[in-house]
Amino acid sequence: MRFVTLFLRMKNVHLLKDVGMIPYMLMRDYGVDSTMVCVKNEEEYSYLDKEVKGLKIRFLPKGRHGSLAEGIRYVWDNARDIDVLNVYHLNLSSFLFLLIYKFRKKRGGKGYLKLDMDLKGYKRLFMLNPVGFIKRRTMDLADVVSVETTVLSEKLKKKYGDKVIYIPNGFYAEGSESERDFNKEDIILTVGNLGTYAKATDVLLKAFAGAAGDNNWKLMLAGPVESSFRPYINDFLKKHDYLKGRIIFTGEVRDKARLKEYYRRAKIFVLPSRSESFGIVLLEAASNGDFLVTTTGVPAGRDIYNDGKFGFIVPPDDVAMLSDAFLRLMNSHADWGSRAAEIADYAWHDFRWEPIVAKLHEVLKA
Repeated sequence: MRFVTLFLRMKNVHLLKDVGMIPYMLMRDYGVDSTMVCVKNEEEYSYLDKEVKGLKIRFLPKGRHGSLAEGIRYVWDNARDIDVLNVYHLNLSSFLFLLIYKFRKKRGGKGYLKLDMDLKGYKRLFMLNPVGFIKRRTMDLADVVSVETTVLSEKLKKKYGDKVIYIPNGFYAEGSESERDFNKEDIILTVGNLGTYAKATDVLLKAFAGAAGDNNWKLMLAGPVESSFRPYINDFLKKHDYLKGRIIFTGEVRDKARLKEYYRRAKIFVLPSRSESFGIVLLEAASNGDFLVTTTGVPAGRDIYNDGKFGFIVPPDDVAMLSDAFLRLMNSHADWGSRAAEIADYAWHDFRWEPIVAKLHEVLKA
């Protein structure tokens, strides 16, 4: 099987996400001839040297007419030699790539569309305008459509039937079994692009302030901070000076070992987003034994939190409920080490890439 992932805007970080891990695991575990096709968006793709060693990558020229034109040219020239063309998202480029692939391939072959869809994206699929039409035609052109959450899988199956499959995102793991020993600290951790509207960092800060008055818990925020959000942070810390030293902004963390250490130290991981297509940081946190707190705006939360055993889900923008969730956990008398080991084991068995890609491989080879 020749499997091609066409993802023009790929950067190094995508190699350890679904974009890179699916073709890599197909290659490594099933001998699939996998190739990544993209424009060279960074000088260095360092994960090719170790983490996804052996995965082939082809860089397209940016071209006089732009990267989309080069992607179209690639599909036109190579469609007949591709057994599975993998594209991402319901957009114009996916529509054009699948349309040309179907036209040039003539027969056989599969178009595999990975949606990376959130609840807003589902609603946009049925808009009665040209954008909605393109999205629906893209769904029609694909032979296999995977979506990352059971919430959206159930909705899409009613319209598109068995071509829709539930394939969650996974986490990258080294070793042969989950870790069992955890020394958890009184830390609430979040990871992401801080200060964007979607991430609701303002809600998180308010909720922590509401819960942290009578204890010594810390809030650690890992990730780059939007420059427009910095005045908000400064004003917030002035008004809540009793939290000085307990709210820690780490900045962007590119070192995987350092980020893993943050996950391992934290008792609680919070993703207060107003909207997410998946939220892979939830898996990274769970694999390191963190109890999860997220919102209904993150549909993957329902799949990962194991019916409330390993997490709480609150409405987006609800400061009071988020603060109450923190208080319940701060006052918990649970054995945090044992709980962490149980959470990590659950994530390891259900959300590693290996079992996820095994399911996908069965569908693609059928």
